[in-house]
Amino acid sequence: MRNSRNSNGGGLMVGRNVCGALALTVALASRVMAQDPNAQDMPNPQAMQMQVQHIMQQRPREAEAAARAFLQLVAPERIAGLDSLRQQASAPSGPTYMIDGRPVAGPSAEGQPGNEYWMEVAQLTVQFDMVQKLVQRDSVRAQLVAKMFGLEANARALQRAYRPATETQRTLLRSQIETLISHHFDLENQLRQLEIKDIERRLAEVRAESQRRIDKRAEFIKFAVDDIIRDAIRPR
Repeated sequence: MRNSRNSNGGGLMVGRNVCGALALTVALASRVMAQDPNAQDMPNPQAMQMQVQHIMQQRPREAEAAARAFLQLVAPERIAGLDSLRQQASAPSGPTYMIDGRPVAGPSAEGQPGNEYWMEVAQLTVQFDMVQKLVQRDSVRAQLVAKMFGLEANARALQRAYRPATETQRTLLRSQIETLISHHFDLENQLRQLEIKDIERRLAEVRAESQRRIDKRAEFIKFAVDDIIRDAIRPR
């Protein structure tokens, strides 16, 4: 579930692209919750990407409110950036990015007004929904996943700024992205450690049950034989 290019047109790679980070986060959370028999409503990465595409196409206003609310929770420092994207979406001259406090004109998205803004809104909205479902089952994992999504929101903002940046600016931006991905990697490991503990617990339970059956082998065999005999002599 990793693509070589971001679905919004960017191709910046720092270990993995932002869509790849999103996919990995979703995969980790989905795999963890797969052990829950009531987790069938948890989306898989492919389903989430389809939801993102649907929101981008339909552009529902309620998605904007959800995206803003989620961003306020996980990356409040990006609220101004989201507002800037919204303003750029309605500007006829194309997007402008803030680099080192100065506005820099970026490539226009002819024929796709608001594409970047609605891509961001769609991803945040879908992520918000996933975290809300996850928190009902495991608040610890939900907090980790929310933090990872917050880091990804910051990484996407830096990715957008990277495109029109100068080489000097790109060096700084790359360093900032590497810092974000480093934190993201640490959170990934925390999720994996929780998963390992769950696996070890389930393995211990299976081993204990297996040993119990071995210890009571004769009793289990007697019960099974008795059931067969009773069935054999039961009136038809």
